[in-house]
Amino acid sequence: MNMPITGGVMPAFITPFDENGRIIDSGVKELVEYHLEKGLDAFYVGGSTGEAMIMSPEDRMHIAELSVSLVKGRAPVIVHVGASDTETAVKLAAHAKEIGADAISSVPPYYYKMSREYIKEFYRAISEAAGLPFLIYNIPQLTGVSISSEFMIEMMEIPNIIGLKFTDTNLEEFRKIKAYDNGRIKAFIGYDAMLICALMMGADGGIGSFYNIMPGAFSNVYDSFQAGKYEEARDVQWKIDKYIAIIKKYICPANQPAIKAILREMGFNSGRTRGPILPLKEDVEEAMIKELKREGFFEFVR
Repeated sequence: MNMPITGGVMPAFITPFDENGRIIDSGVKELVEYHLEKGLDAFYVGGSTGEAMIMSPEDRMHIAELSVSLVKGRAPVIVHVGASDTETAVKLAAHAKEIGADAISSVPPYYYKMSREYIKEFYRAISEAAGLPFLIYNIPQLTGVSISSEFMIEMMEIPNIIGLKFTDTNLEEFRKIKAYDNGRIKAFIGYDAMLICALMMGADGGIGSFYNIMPGAFSNVYDSFQAGKYEEARDVQWKIDKYIAIIKKYICPANQPAIKAILREMGFNSGRTRGPILPLKEDVEEAMIKELKREGFFEFVR
């Protein structure tokens, strides 16, 4: 039986690769256990942070199947199945259902400019293939497609679509999405530095890259907010944002190399990135780790 997607915080899970670009299964296991121990509520697998768009469909199916098998029903697993073509996305969606994933997600089709009609039929095909709860993935800075509140409301006509991951800073559009039909649309903020802001706007939770390295802190923000401890939630969010700002000084342009470098420093077998994403240069990585140590980051996440 599938676990329901209700609310909470979850990592946009990284994919550890070895020097030959193979997925490090043991590294995935370490990180699954770490995130569960730190109180995260679900896993979002095979998204942008997971480098899915530069992985083969076979590798994407492997990380999805591995994640589901390692989580073992202790938390929901949402598998991102988006692709630039419908055939691949449908194949990945059907596979997600087969392996026992709890939900799927997908970016809109990208590269070619698509009309609203094309995007809607793309999502309809994925939904039919999986028959699982479905979160649309709105990340316009990478796809070139912005899912407006108006369009999102229209997408709710498609069976199984329950909401979206909203990786944008336009909280006015976010508010309109959450205000629809008494909060019917599940909305998770994908912009990590604004989790508490989105919670104020009615967010059901958050899904993000930096949750990989600060899972306990993001869980603290969410839990404190739900308990009405707003000042505590704000204080932790401000600390998170301080460290995100430091890390962003060393990101050029992808965030995966920095996140994996930090996880390695924390003792995890996080591997390296897959080309064309390059690892941080040695001097850049050393400078980032040195500054984070000086600013108390590793004590903060302990």
